[in-house]
Amino acid sequence: MTEATNRRHALVVAPLFFGYEQDIVAEFERRGYETVFVDERPSNSAIGRAVLRVRKTLVGRQIDNYYRQKWSELAGTSFDIVLVIKAEVIPRWFLEKLRQANPDARLIFYSWDAVDNTPNCVAVLDCFDELFSFDADDVAARPEFSYLPLFYTQEFEPLPTSEAANPRRYTMSFIGTLHSERYAFAKRLFAGRSGTYGFFYVQARWYFAMVKYLTREHSAVPWSDVSFDKLSRLQVAQIFRESVAVLDMPRRGQAGLTIRTFEVLASGAVLVTTNPAIIREPFYDPARVIVIPDDLDEDGSKRALAQMDSIVPPQGPPPSFDRYSLASWVAAIVAAPSRSGGVV
Repeated sequence: MTEATNRRHALVVAPLFFGYEQDIVAEFERRGYETVFVDERPSNSAIGRAVLRVRKTLVGRQIDNYYRQKWSELAGTSFDIVLVIKAEVIPRWFLEKLRQANPDARLIFYSWDAVDNTPNCVAVLDCFDELFSFDADDVAARPEFSYLPLFYTQEFEPLPTSEAANPRRYTMSFIGTLHSERYAFAKRLFAGRSGTYGFFYVQARWYFAMVKYLTREHSAVPWSDVSFDKLSRLQVAQIFRESVAVLDMPRRGQAGLTIRTFEVLASGAVLVTTNPAIIREPFYDPARVIVIPDDLDEDGSKRALAQMDSIVPPQGPPPSFDRYSLASWVAAIVAAPSRSGGVV
């Protein structure tokens, strides 16, 4: 791969994730990189994602054909930096070809999921020059990793104090994908409380019907309480700015801080989270962050609500919180030295 140009080039390989992958691409381009994006998954249907997650071998030929097509599309472009996020399905041969064609490029891996949830990534970690994870526990267990938390995007950047929503419309809100115990947990916290807002997203009607009537996982969730249409990022940011507190409930066993963590705090709301790992962070402040167990009983719910009622919402984000902006996140990726020792 050769190209007669002095412009820097970046390749970003990542799964589609509510448009955040495009924000990453845009930030690379803002920094002067001509950036190519490759969707890591050959299919983004609900069925396709499920098969890739639980039985990737069934679609091995489809994955291989997809990446061969992508390789042919990349012919003629050399890259200074290659960022691969998650590495759920990317074949080893594809990474090896990238290395062979771009010997001076920096190949960087970033995990925004627990490594144990993406076993394919473990098999290709040695293909990368630099390894980052959002999960401090994974970093502690794997010394080859560096810790790099997630970020907030520009929609959640703090407003001037004069424009901040005051008083706030919602006492507590929750916005997220419907999974595990989120619905029942949020409803327990919302019970008997006025001014709450809950938004539970499901990617397809047929999928909700399956988990409601066949697996019975969401048998108690009414159809009227779920949405099959996403909220825009601007809508989410506005709801957070109008909320005294926002609930964040990551999957059990996940120590990495969700992207919601940074969006909520940047918007100036109080964060209510079930992730105790946040206590280790330099921005942790009990006046801004309430940590509650993810198995609240009735008494625990009452104590959590009483704790929230005693907190006055801050007027803005924690001090120096711009270090968790998307711009700072990409800057950390870009700052990784090249194989020759320079900065890409």
